[in-house]
Amino acid sequence: MRRTAFLWLATLTLLAGCATPPRHPALAGAEAAGTLPPLVPMRRFVANIDYAGGYSLSPDGAQLVWSQAVGTDSGLAVRAVHGGTVRTFATGFLARPVGPIYTWLPDSRHIVYLKDLRGDENTHLHVFDSSRDFAPWAVTPWPGVRSHFVAHGAPGSAKFFFASNRRDRSTLDLYEADAEARSIREVARSDGKVLNWFVGTDNQLAARFRQLQPQDGSDGAFEVLEADGRWRTVKLAGGWDSLWIHRVDRQAGKAWAMSNLGRERNALVEIDLATGAEKVLAAHGEVDLQFAYYPRTRGAPVGYFADAGYPTANWLDTALGAETERAVQRAMERGWIPERPRFVRPQSASDDGQRWVMRAIGDFDDAELLLDRATGEVARLDRPEPEKRELLSREEPYAFTTSDGRKVHGYLVRPRGVDKPAPMVVVIHGGPWVRDSWQSAWFTSTQMLANRGYAVLNVNYRGSWGYGRDFMMAAKRAYATRLQQDIAEAAQWAVDRGYADPTRMAVLGASFGGYSTLMQLARKDHDWRCGVDIVGVANWARVIENWPPFWRNRHMFHAFYGDPAVPAERAEMLANSPVSHLDRITAPLLVIHGANDIRVLRQDSDDVVAGLRALGRPVEYLSFPDEGHAVRRWRNRMEMWRRVEDTLAACLGGRSAGWDFYEIMPPSQ
Repeated sequence: MRRTAFLWLATLTLLAGCATPPRHPALAGAEAAGTLPPLVPMRRFVANIDYAGGYSLSPDGAQLVWSQAVGTDSGLAVRAVHGGTVRTFATGFLARPVGPIYTWLPDSRHIVYLKDLRGDENTHLHVFDSSRDFAPWAVTPWPGVRSHFVAHGAPGSAKFFFASNRRDRSTLDLYEADAEARSIREVARSDGKVLNWFVGTDNQLAARFRQLQPQDGSDGAFEVLEADGRWRTVKLAGGWDSLWIHRVDRQAGKAWAMSNLGRERNALVEIDLATGAEKVLAAHGEVDLQFAYYPRTRGAPVGYFADAGYPTANWLDTALGAETERAVQRAMERGWIPERPRFVRPQSASDDGQRWVMRAIGDFDDAELLLDRATGEVARLDRPEPEKRELLSREEPYAFTTSDGRKVHGYLVRPRGVDKPAPMVVVIHGGPWVRDSWQSAWFTSTQMLANRGYAVLNVNYRGSWGYGRDFMMAAKRAYATRLQQDIAEAAQWAVDRGYADPTRMAVLGASFGGYSTLMQLARKDHDWRCGVDIVGVANWARVIENWPPFWRNRHMFHAFYGDPAVPAERAEMLANSPVSHLDRITAPLLVIHGANDIRVLRQDSDDVVAGLRALGRPVEYLSFPDEGHAVRRWRNRMEMWRRVEDTLAACLGGRSAGWDFYEIMPPSQ
């Protein structure tokens, strides 16, 4: 038995040591010079059992909850602020969030968290009592129903509000749950036009945002609930306007929001509930403001976040900003953070505002600091990882002017230890109505690619959100042409500056990014050596005809892509779909899809793979029966990124760490 065990362990050691040697000349030269960092095992990027982070203070400021691995599964952990016993709870993987993934309830005892069991975005709320053995209550166990957290209940209670489409899959009603009694009640019912419910600082239903007509794209109204039960319109917003309400305080007669009403970009505003007048608290001349930070239960915003190149966190509460700066100084003096961070932002707070968790984010460090305003004490909560500076690469913002004169932004990560043009992976974000943002070097897929020897390029092509109305709208009916040219010109920018080898480039993307991967391979603006298409759109008419019933942005799809019910537009959509251009795709392709995807049906990838195989083209297919539009289970992520790693090594000449013994670990639940 000992001999068998020894042979088994020896086999694992040999397999773990197998790696594809670097074939690209720049990497071979760097390896010979000894400048390449060690290969980081894939498990560190997708199943890091040492991770602990996302600290959140209980309302009374006495406890912390955070995310960490529990065994080989995902979970949450709880302890007192000043240390002591850590209690762990194996929750399993948590959902792609709509609102918080997990949060304390007002009693500082119960914790609510969100799960997506099948990957079909029918998210479910669960609650457990952190002071007892783990026996979670499934608050919303209804199959095929989507629910999400809305707001906390009254101070000291175990109550919270959530929205759910249990009654009508196309709209959301508002409910209140009581975790102590394990009961729920309906608070308000949608008339089929309500898009969002808002609970005020008095912990009661205060407002809603509602479409005035059933069709998407019609004007919407921000309405406040009056004492007599009537709804009063405060502001109107058009179908292409942005009005994101953050907080409603009826006693003070104010609400706070991000708004682009009457302006090009989102600004942080204070709204007078009596007149609807906006007072601009903060704005940026180049980008939309994204986030604002608030005290836990009531009050005006204390700061806001702007992301133009390197991001900045800006303080409206100057006293809190000054105390945060002193806390950062003390943390640097004590060696808890290696250097001045790029920015510091609030993460959570106690109800009384005396304790805050602040996140200090630098190029190679992402520290979570506990600040006690009463004593001035500061402590680091997460574990420093100084090895990141030796293993990972700095991310840098860039910008260039396109051939038609538009300024486009993006981010570049260069492989550590390589001073010559490197093989490059262009990673294309989805949406297109989202954007890439700057990130600290952490164990992400981007850093995995850089560790394998690739330059990694992100590009916020036209149509991306965050750069104002005009920039986003410039992609209307240009998603297969001018938008794709932006991506190609970004790659050329990297080539022209000596960052990328034009003979060794690949494209990788998910959703709209997967669509763009296929279109880049078909357009051949560059000599793309291979591509990775993850849940990519292949047939636009099919996507739009099968969208989920709770999506309320059909007007945006019709404006950008066309209406499949109109024959001429349907023909245009088909002409702009990759299924019409498979004959032009000759580079090796890896296709990945989740069987439960409700945004882009797996049939799109089935058609791509079948079509390419019929043409005799090199294509591999990886499908997960228990995933949806995002691959979230760590065991599946391990399989996916190991396949990506080897695919890119074969076509670009990068490194592969080879087989990882975590590949034989049992799947998470």
